[in-house]
Amino acid sequence: MNTTYTSLFSIAILHTYFVSGICESLVFNPSSESKKIIDTYGLIIRKMPDGFQVYTSTNQPIKDYLNYIKQVTGADTFEFNGVVTDQNFYNYTAEIPVNEIGILSYENNGKTSVPTILEKAFSPQSDTEDIVLIKIKFEDIINVQENNTNLTFQVQLTARKTQWQYYIINNSNQNYHKIAIQSNTEEVQFSNEGEVTLQNGQKAVLFSSGTTTIPLKNKSQYSFEIINTKQTIAGNRKETIFKGLPIPNTSNLKILEDNNIASPMYVYI
Repeated sequence: MNTTYTSLFSIAILHTYFVSGICESLVFNPSSESKKIIDTYGLIIRKMPDGFQVYTSTNQPIKDYLNYIKQVTGADTFEFNGVVTDQNFYNYTAEIPVNEIGILSYENNGKTSVPTILEKAFSPQSDTEDIVLIKIKFEDIINVQENNTNLTFQVQLTARKTQWQYYIINNSNQNYHKIAIQSNTEEVQFSNEGEVTLQNGQKAVLFSSGTTTIPLKNKSQYSFEIINTKQTIAGNRKETIFKGLPIPNTSNLKILEDNNIASPMYVYI
């Protein structure tokens, strides 16, 4: 006999760090208690490109079905634990304070709109493998499904914004008259902060985005290049000496004196 499944709810996990808009560095599994309920009552979890969906084969009204599970088990919430597949998640996710480890918890607080955007809370914790905890209350499913059949809960994660710093190191012994970073957008411009000495003793010219902080991304969204203003007999002429500057390595963050965060990058010309 064929069994018909209908969607109980789905959860979409989004992250602005990824160009796709989908969080690509978290894997979710039900907590031990929720897994027991899912196995006992024949629920099915289906992985989706942006998260996962939970299906049920019940013929009962959803309200009666969930109230029965609550009455028998004492549980009133489905819980799902998220484990990171990329340790840099802590660095490029704005919801996590820098240099802290803990759990991001998400749950609904009475919203009935669809998609239902879950609200977050961060709890510092030093000994946890799970970085994200999603709680879906039975009553939220019942309340939202009264008016909507396609019930989607949404977790929205945000890319951390940093000051971008390019350290330009001249290893070619070329005599550049006046170098600058040219941007393809007016939103982001770089200023020459002068010559600095690196920890290894090398000299570099520092270009900084200053008070403009730029969201970290897994792929380049801007086009930056180093140009030199060259003096010729006919006058000044601009030439490109480095095309396509790199984007920040998210494993390398620097806390500045004003407690802002910078992404240093080193470019050899």
